[in-house]
Amino acid sequence: RLHRLGATRRDGLVEAGRRAGLPGQVAGEPPMFDVFFTDTPVTDYRSTLTNDQALLRGFNAECLRRGVLKGTQKFYVSLAHSENDVARTIDVFGEALTALARR
Repeated sequence: RLHRLGATRRDGLVEAGRRAGLPGQVAGEPPMFDVFFTDTPVTDYRSTLTNDQALLRGFNAECLRRGVLKGTQKFYVSLAHSENDVARTIDVFGEALTALARR
């Protein structure tokens, strides 16, 4: 269940980024992953340094404005999350990325 919820959430973030037209990648395993705003393939630590930090801060702030807290590193999924929690988080991802794309 944990991996299924995480995969749904991770895939939702990927799709929201694609729809918003922002350069981004999601890396990590379903229960614990992160987003990187870069066109460079993220394959190791060095490639993570190409992440657009301003865009990431904006994304985190837009998510928080909408009630989804993401710290400075990684998204975590727990068994306390319900299907509705995951669906709402995916909606917030879309709203936050759309807002960033309009800037």
